[in-house]
Amino acid sequence: MGRIIEEIYVWRLPVRLYHWINAICIAVLLVTGFYIASPVLLPPRGEAVASSAMSWWRYVHFAAGFIFIANFLYRLYWALFGGDRYARFGGFRPWSPKWWGTPFREQMASYMFLRRDEPHYTGHNPVAALTHFIFIFCGSVLMIGTGMAMYGENNPGGFADTLFGWLIPLFGSSYNLHMVHHAAAWIFPFYVVLHLYAVFRHDIVDRTSVTSSIITGYKHKVEEDPS
Repeated sequence: MGRIIEEIYVWRLPVRLYHWINAICIAVLLVTGFYIASPVLLPPRGEAVASSAMSWWRYVHFAAGFIFIANFLYRLYWALFGGDRYARFGGFRPWSPKWWGTPFREQMASYMFLRRDEPHYTGHNPVAALTHFIFIFCGSVLMIGTGMAMYGENNPGGFADTLFGWLIPLFGSSYNLHMVHHAAAWIFPFYVVLHLYAVFRHDIVDRTSVTSSIITGYKHKVEEDPS
């Protein structure tokens, strides 16, 4: 008995571009953000105004942040109005009781090695879809909102302050907002660990070429050949 391998074009170019731009932005934002919160490089001796190191870290952080926002809005548009059924949010209904039914439990059991047979999904499985929604969508909304509110503090009454300044009194103070923004940033490293585990596990267990699919767009559907 052999195996039949079928290639399916799942992730179109806009989705793949979003994925890699998002990954790069998150990496840059984490590195620059953690440095801004706790600088580890000593400034040169002399007056503080003579050193522009921190301003460059902030500039890179802000630039990556705006690219991150534009990329997020682009992906949101593509998920709602463009692409195909693999790129859209149409199949994501966590409020439905069916969502938490057998498929979700089976996939969780598979990830935890509590069952041998691996459920097959061409696009995202229920667990992956929920994880992406919580960490990427909700996490991005939180980071964008708090980040833009802090950015607006540089120009009171400006565009960012007008749209997002109300978040500061909502969180109680500017200090609280900063703390939430910094603490929420740890969502993304935690997500990356889970994401890499799931991706590599799929490649090893069911050989669906999940890793290469985000580069080529093609996933493998493996079936047993009864002949």
